[in-house]
Amino acid sequence: MSDPYPSPEGSGTHTAPAPARSGRRNGLAVAALVTGVASLLLLWLWFVGIPLALVAIGLGIAALRRARGGAGGRGMAISGLVLGSVTVVIAGILVAVGVSILNSDEGKDLRSCVDNARTEQDRQDCANRFNQDVGN
Repeated sequence: MSDPYPSPEGSGTHTAPAPARSGRRNGLAVAALVTGVASLLLLWLWFVGIPLALVAIGLGIAALRRARGGAGGRGMAISGLVLGSVTVVIAGILVAVGVSILNSDEGKDLRSCVDNARTEQDRQDCANRFNQDVGN
């Protein structure tokens, strides 16, 4: 049986080298990537997304340290670290926007209205008035 990869010299055959594999795997890198993706997808559930983002950042840092020691997964570790950081930044922006809206005149009016509301219908009227004020 002849080898399909003849050597350039014409004598003998040449086989493709086996891909180099690291003897150690970096499970922390995989965990960092998975938690980073999950944190971004679950950011709308802030009590889940933000803690996952912090875990992704920690796992990403640990995985990068392990990758420096010879384990693979450097790219996954960086991806998890970046996704976790992006999630934290987006959460910070959303908090800043929310605080600025609540501290606006319309937000203060809404709080005052809700504090003085006696029934659920009064609270709903306050929310409707707030939505109309913000929309204009």
